[in-house]
Amino acid sequence: MPYGVYLSASGAHAQSHRLEVLSNNLANTQTPGYKPQQTILQARFAEMIEEGEVSPGLGGADDIGGGVTIQNAQTQFDQGPLKKTGNETDFAINDTESFFVVQRGEEQFMTRAGEFLFDSKGRMINPTGDQVLGSDGKPIQMDPTRAYHVAPGGRIQQGEIQYEIMLAKPKSMGDLSHVGGNLFKPLADFDLVPGDQRKVVAGQVELSSVRPTMAMMELIETSRAYEANVRMIQNQDSVMGSLIGRVLKS
Repeated sequence: MPYGVYLSASGAHAQSHRLEVLSNNLANTQTPGYKPQQTILQARFAEMIEEGEVSPGLGGADDIGGGVTIQNAQTQFDQGPLKKTGNETDFAINDTESFFVVQRGEEQFMTRAGEFLFDSKGRMINPTGDQVLGSDGKPIQMDPTRAYHVAPGGRIQQGEIQYEIMLAKPKSMGDLSHVGGNLFKPLADFDLVPGDQRKVVAGQVELSSVRPTMAMMELIETSRAYEANVRMIQNQDSVMGSLIGRVLKS
């Protein structure tokens, strides 16, 4: 394959990946607590430099670059706007580093989405049925036949019993792996937020932090970059075809 075609194909592949990430961000503009992903592209050394046959920086024909490589997408943890819902079991976190913890089967996930409710058995769950954990590490389970009221700081009072929604803070945002939607898998141990630092408000939810206008502009820009790389492949293929045709005629 001609080297120019290889570089253009590498660029087209990278922009195609970026289009997928941006499209997924736009598809989640209405997902509570969603955090957008950012594509990371990195310049690649020429193949002979990567194999150690040539030193970088010599400026020769073997040091003209090797296109781009795709790195793991990074999550942008900016806080989204808070919206009042009127539902007392909806909760929002008014900081950028804390998360609710839910349990699905034997796995625990972190989320910024606080759309919670009680099912017929008195279990606090999110809309997909994941159980909300309390600060004691156990799923919150109330008596469905008794009244309750929501107290400040993400706490729920039922008679003399108080349930406190677990609020966790990872030691590093790099310890979180995005598993889709508004859920993150903790890759390391996390800390519980102390009682006097719980910035939880009831009756509100955090909306997606995707900025639709900005995401749409990036999508248009990426589409044009992808099309430019495809045109370069077509042009180089046409030139190569013409060259081969001339050689065969001579």
